[in-house]
Amino acid sequence: MRLPIALAALLACGLAAPVASAELVKTWCAPELVELSDHVCYVDGGAPQGGRRTLVVYLHGALATKPGFAWMQQRAMATYAKKHGFTVVIPTGPSDGVGFVWPASAKELKEKEPAVLAGLAKARADVAQGVGHAFDETFVVGFSSGAYYASSLALRGALDVDGTIVLAGGAGWVAPAEGKRAPVFVGVSSADPLSAAHSRGLAGTLAMLHWTARAEERAVGHGVDPVFISHGIAWLRDRTPRAIATTSVR
Repeated sequence: MRLPIALAALLACGLAAPVASAELVKTWCAPELVELSDHVCYVDGGAPQGGRRTLVVYLHGALATKPGFAWMQQRAMATYAKKHGFTVVIPTGPSDGVGFVWPASAKELKEKEPAVLAGLAKARADVAQGVGHAFDETFVVGFSSGAYYASSLALRGALDVDGTIVLAGGAGWVAPAEGKRAPVFVGVSSADPLSAAHSRGLAGTLAMLHWTARAEERAVGHGVDPVFISHGIAWLRDRTPRAIATTSVR
């Protein structure tokens, strides 16, 4: 499913106020973020107490092509990165001729996914070089269009990461592949008629598959909810190989 590029839904995804017209300088990345490469931004939020180095790959919701439009989602993720102590890299999905969205149909996956996966691998390598260190764990956070693609990646095992957070969407109908099953946190925005049923469907699929997963519901609309981010990051951190190994030797 592809969600419509609706201004109201897209403005709901961040915490910041709408960008002032004077700020709409012609750069893709908001001033608070670093431009890693063309249409790829990142911010280093440091590390939490204990020194865990976490990388979050954020798969955005549908974006218009106008510079400045993506800043709200970027700024929200930068705020969360600094609050929870992680580095976030924000690549941009391929263009569908109107805006930027992630592959959804089987045809789009066949035609666009090789380039998307290569771009994600490059972004992960580039951000590690940019901050000067490797990461202990890597999570994907997908919102809206990015949620459908993130859940598809997780179910198919198409991206080697340590966990996934899916917000305001979810492709529970994707056939799972054999292999690594990284934990999945599903945030169900129950006040969002566009995505709630799909998020619940994904949670049901994961339960049926006996996948390590957690689903939470909140009466919030179509957005990147800060409570979901807080709970999801903490829950995934408790389930990484490093966390499990540390717990087992106590």
